[in-house]
Amino acid sequence: MADESEVQNPVELWRQFITDSERQWNGFFREVLGTDQASGAINAWMETSVTIQRMVADNMMRYFETFNIPTHNDLLALGERMKAIEDTMVRLESAVGPSKKRAATRTTVARPRPRRTRKPPVATNGATAT
Repeated sequence: MADESEVQNPVELWRQFITDSERQWNGFFREVLGTDQASGAINAWMETSVTIQRMVADNMMRYFETFNIPTHNDLLALGERMKAIEDTMVRLESAVGPSKKRAATRTTVARPRPRRTRKPPVATNGATAT
């Protein structure tokens, strides 16, 4: 019969496997990415990526201008202008005081109900139809 100390915990085996695997991957990437060739390739890829992004952004801007479509920056600027206008209106409203229109809407006036002038239809024998 096997001694209990010889039977290993499966969680501990998994933890050891992960630790060893991480150590091996770290060593591999240190060797590969630590060279001048790898850093040059990564640098060239990043420059290409930035150039492509700039070209796409410029083309999209031309497209938006051609078809008169607002861009994200246009909408943000419009929102900021509207906020400034609203702030100015609030400031002016508070300086002038409550307006007559707002004061009139606060007091509710009972409206007269419309007159009921329509008559129910009359049956031919003199009784009202249902």
